[in-house]
Amino acid sequence: MTVDFRTKVPYHPSMKLIPYDDILGDGVAHQLVTLLKIGGVAVTPRINWRSKWWQAVMLTSSGVSRIGDQNVSATNGVPIGTVNNGQFAPPIAFGTDAYPIDQIYVIINSGDVMSFARCE
Repeated sequence: MTVDFRTKVPYHPSMKLIPYDDILGDGVAHQLVTLLKIGGVAVTPRINWRSKWWQAVMLTSSGVSRIGDQNVSATNGVPIGTVNNGQFAPPIAFGTDAYPIDQIYVIINSGDVMSFARCE
């Protein structure tokens, strides 16, 4: 960890970008980590999987998709339902803070495609 001498804020200068394969929706709620693949190979989800940044973007959209916690539903969660519209989590600079990726759930409208990436 490094400390920015101007702000005295610790940060990680070597965050690694991890893009995943596009996700085809089926209209059912899923824990996001169970849908992630790289090169067609499923990623093994971990408990307490934490990331410094993440973004989900709809590539195709025929309806409203949502992202949220385990209560995500057709009427609960943040809508991400139009093409090139997404949910963005700002980067976290503090060394111990991170987003709990294993606690994100999605409903991707059937036939629609979502792209997801994160940094650790």
